[in-house]
Amino acid sequence: MRKCKLGLAGLILILLLAGCGNPAQETASSAKDEASEEAQREKEEDEEDAGVETTSWRESVQKMFEDPYGDYSETGGEIAFLADGSVEDGGYNEAIYNGVRMYALGAGVSFSYYHADPNERESYREAIQRAVEENAGLIVCAGEIFGEAVGALQETYPQTSFLLVDAVPYDAEGEEVSIAENVHCILFHEEQAGYLAGYMAVWEGYRNLGFIGGSFVDYDLADSAEGYRTMEPPVLRYGYGYLQGINAAAKDLSLNDVTVNYWYADSFTADISVREKADSWYENGTQVIFACGGGLYESVLEAAENQDGLMIGVDVDQCRVSDRILTSAVKNIGPAVTDTLDEYYAAGGWSEEDAGQVRRYGVEEGCAAIPVIDTEWRFQQIPTTHFFEIYKQMKRGDRTVTDAIDAPPEVAVFVNFE
Repeated sequence: MRKCKLGLAGLILILLLAGCGNPAQETASSAKDEASEEAQREKEEDEEDAGVETTSWRESVQKMFEDPYGDYSETGGEIAFLADGSVEDGGYNEAIYNGVRMYALGAGVSFSYYHADPNERESYREAIQRAVEENAGLIVCAGEIFGEAVGALQETYPQTSFLLVDAVPYDAEGEEVSIAENVHCILFHEEQAGYLAGYMAVWEGYRNLGFIGGSFVDYDLADSAEGYRTMEPPVLRYGYGYLQGINAAAKDLSLNDVTVNYWYADSFTADISVREKADSWYENGTQVIFACGGGLYESVLEAAENQDGLMIGVDVDQCRVSDRILTSAVKNIGPAVTDTLDEYYAAGGWSEEDAGQVRRYGVEEGCAAIPVIDTEWRFQQIPTTHFFEIYKQMKRGDRTVTDAIDAPPEVAVFVNFE
C-alpha cells in the first residue's frame, strides 16, 4: 500500500470543493486575495484571447481524483462508502464520497461504494451486510436510518470498523444505544451554519423568510395509518440555527417587521406538495426560503424560478445550480471525513479517543459557514469583510448559538409554524 499522508494543499482543495472555503481567514487578507483572484482572472482572459490554453483550478482539482493505480473497485474495497442514492448527487452524498476517495487515492487504499434503497428500510442493513461479506475493513455511512442499521449490526460484526456520519447508533424503537468500540461518529454544528445564513439574509434587507425542512414518515413505527414522522437532528439544528440568526440580525438592526414561515415536508425528495407550499409562500410575500432536506430543494427552486423568489441551499455550495440561490448553509463534510480516515489509518484502527465516541465539527474547526471562496457572492449590501467579522465573533464565543433541538428557540421575530 502506498503510504502517503495528505498534505495541506490537498486538504485546502477538498475544502474548496466542498464549497465553504476557509472563512476564518483574516479580513485584511481577504481583500488582498480578492484583488489577486481578479488579476488572475484577467490574466487568464488575456491568455484565452491570445489563443493560450489554460487550466482552471477546478480542472486541477479534478485531476486529483484520477485513479492511475486502480484504487477504486466496484466491490471489495478496504473502505466501503454506503449511500442512500447517487454518490454524485452534487450535494451531501458527493461531499462524503469526495472525502473518502480523496483520502483513499492519496494513501493508496482500495475503496468501493454501495447503494441502499431510501424507500426500503431493510436495504440499509443489507448494504452493510454485503460490504462486510466482500471484506470491507471500514464502512462509512451517513444519516439517521444508517444509524439504526449500525445500531443493529455493530456488535454482529466486531471485526469491521464503522464511521457513522450525522448520526449515532439507535434501536428499532428510536432509542439511542451504546456506541460499540468499533464505531466512531462525527456530527456537525449545523445550527452555526444556519445562523450565518439567516443573519446575512436579514442584514441584506429581506424581511419575509421561510424554512422548509425534510422529514421521514415511517409507517412501521406508526400507531396509525398516518405514519410516524422522524425528524433528523441535522435538519432541526439547521432550522433552529436559522431562526436564531434571523432573530439576532433583527435585534442588531432594531427591526420589528421580520416574519418567518416554518414547515416540515414529509419527504427528502422533490415533491409536488413542497412546490405548492413554496409557491403559496412566494405568492404571499416570502422573499427567501431555506430548503433543507436532500432533493426537496429542487421543488423549492422550481417555485423560486416561477415566482421570482430566492432560496438558500444546504450542506454544500449550491450557487452554481441556479442564480436563484442567494447562498448556502454549508458544513465541510468532505474534509471532516478525510481527517477522520487519516487518523484511523495512522492509529491502525480507532484510537482510544475515537473508539465508541462522538466528535462534533463546527465553526471552531472551519466546518460550518456560508460559501465565500470560489463562489458568487450574491449579497449586494454586505461585504465579505462583514461576514468575516461575524464569523470571528462566533469563533471567539462572542456570539453563541444553542444546539438544543427539543423545542424551537425562543425568538422575538414572528414565526408561523405550519
